[in-house]
Amino acid sequence: MSRFNIVVILLVAVLLGTLFSVFTQNSESVVFARAFSEPGVEFKVSGTLDPDHPVLYDPETAVAETRFHMRDKTGQVHEVLLKEAKPTGLEQSESIDLYGKVEDGRFIATEMLMKCPSKYNEESHSLAEATAAGN
Repeated sequence: MSRFNIVVILLVAVLLGTLFSVFTQNSESVVFARAFSEPGVEFKVSGTLDPDHPVLYDPETAVAETRFHMRDKTGQVHEVLLKEAKPTGLEQSESIDLYGKVEDGRFIATEMLMKCPSKYNEESHSLAEATAAGN
């Protein structure tokens, strides 16, 4: 095999890898309005858990199904069906990233990432120091 053929094969492999990563990675976060305007298309929606609605999880009925309401960046609240067991610390999360799509008028998430509050943030660290200094 000549050097030219090897270089062409490597270039094709790099181009295919780049195209694959561009089309399979949806890192742009959208709001619910955009996701609901394009049902069936996979999106990443970021927001926070809406504390005005309960988190519903019944492992006896459906082990891999959690229902909750999320508020997106514009303040719009929608019910979410997460196709996973209830994640630990969901109620304490600071923010949520959902990966999923709208089906039958509701957002169905297949993956969720949460940002939980750090126990080492400045506020809790300052509070611990103030408590220790007061004793």
